[in-house]
Amino acid sequence: MSLTYRAVITRALAAGFAVGLLLAGYTFFVVEPVIDEAIELEEQLAADHEESDEAGHSHDEDDAPFSRSEQVGGGLAAGLIYAVVLATVFGTVLTAVRHRLPGGSDLIRSVWLAAVAFGCVALVPALKYPANPPAVGDPDTVGQRTVQWLVLVALSLVLAWALTNVSGSLRGRFDDSTRVLAVTALTVVSFGFLLVVLPGTPDEIDPRVPAGLVWDFRIRSLGGLALLWAGLGVGVGWLLERNGRTEANATADRIAVRT
Repeated sequence: MSLTYRAVITRALAAGFAVGLLLAGYTFFVVEPVIDEAIELEEQLAADHEESDEAGHSHDEDDAPFSRSEQVGGGLAAGLIYAVVLATVFGTVLTAVRHRLPGGSDLIRSVWLAAVAFGCVALVPALKYPANPPAVGDPDTVGQRTVQWLVLVALSLVLAWALTNVSGSLRGRFDDSTRVLAVTALTVVSFGFLLVVLPGTPDEIDPRVPAGLVWDFRIRSLGGLALLWAGLGVGVGWLLERNGRTEANATADRIAVRT
């Protein structure tokens, strides 16, 4: 079944909006409590050390440009916008590479693309440069960490594209089992090498910060990204499948009327 860009993108936007709302709820109930705990800890450490005021690490409500409730609301709105923008990009890429994706249905193709995207822009970066809760890391390293993250994401996407081409070139030369095994091994070695050669994060965490708090935030943040990509893959694919069945039924009805 052929699909127009408009058909794909409208369904991608619908799925993105729905997933954005779901992500907002996840962030509010699952991630925000950990952020509140991190901020309380930072304020406690700042109260114990007068140098914190001079370094500008205080997060008192009176000194902050926005209240905590405003920060939470802004973050949830930003998450919703991010999901919609990401859905637009996802729908555009899906339209361009749909004919090259494995699977016998649009649902499988969409889920497969979402899984690759999650690995490249979420899972791999989380292994090398895991997220830290606000008020825990060093704010002076934000710029450097952002550049490192972008470089890793770009290299991961390029590597995924190269591995896809390798898999296509091996198709027909080897049986499917051998081809899948070879590409899987090459994927593990390639991404492992990428994680080893890139420099580590410059963000040092205060040893007084509990490791459980840091890892709790990292795992919950990664869970939100997994929810986002899974929702986009399943949502867009399901809507496309539903559209295909509707068109097929309409065509069958027209044929029945003519006969």
